[in-house]
Amino acid sequence: MIDIDRENARLEGATPEERVAFAVETYGDRLLFTSSFGAGSGVLLHMWSRVAPHLPVVCIDTGFLFDETIEYRDKIVRDLGLRLEIARPEMPRDEFLWQHGADIQARDPDFCCARNKIDPLKPWVSRALGWVSGLRRDQSKTRDHVPVLQPTEDGPVKVHPLATVTAAEVAEYMTLHSIPEHPLKARRFLSIGCWPCTQPVADGEDERSGRWAGKGKTECGLHTFLKTREA
Repeated sequence: MIDIDRENARLEGATPEERVAFAVETYGDRLLFTSSFGAGSGVLLHMWSRVAPHLPVVCIDTGFLFDETIEYRDKIVRDLGLRLEIARPEMPRDEFLWQHGADIQARDPDFCCARNKIDPLKPWVSRALGWVSGLRRDQSKTRDHVPVLQPTEDGPVKVHPLATVTAAEVAEYMTLHSIPEHPLKARRFLSIGCWPCTQPVADGEDERSGRWAGKGKTECGLHTFLKTREA
């Protein structure tokens, strides 16, 4: 059992790659790494390829991903030599839409996210002691206090190696290491999820303002379905 408070204080001043290395050393093969393969995802994927190439990266294919996302995912996996595992919903897209309606994302996006994004990942989460993801404090107001290490009540410790990294630093890292960007980034898609619920972001808006626009929803639930606990 690690001292979360002590490690958080130490890791606050560490580099993102050092934080990844800490998670790998601490949790070993029970460390889960998930990636949306969206805008800016190449930073953490590149670090993972250098620190933990023996461990897989898990992508949730909801059935509603942009074609560009799947193409970008496959290119990054190939270029960086990553091990890819794909989590898929139990019900295929067409069957899901037939059963729940073609407008389900507009009527009940929380339900859609729960069935197609959260439920498919639960088997991986149940086996994990640590869970690495790319949350950053500058992405939105709902994430502006995310810690490097965030314990949960009945699940893995969440690990956010990029917590302190800014959008400008992400862009700089991508350029420095010649990492290709998601093709939709050039069209102002700054946070990329499922195509029915993602749109371009206007100048001056935060990265995630294009997700579920007008719905009062800011998170898919993937990073909130586990109840956090005090360290």
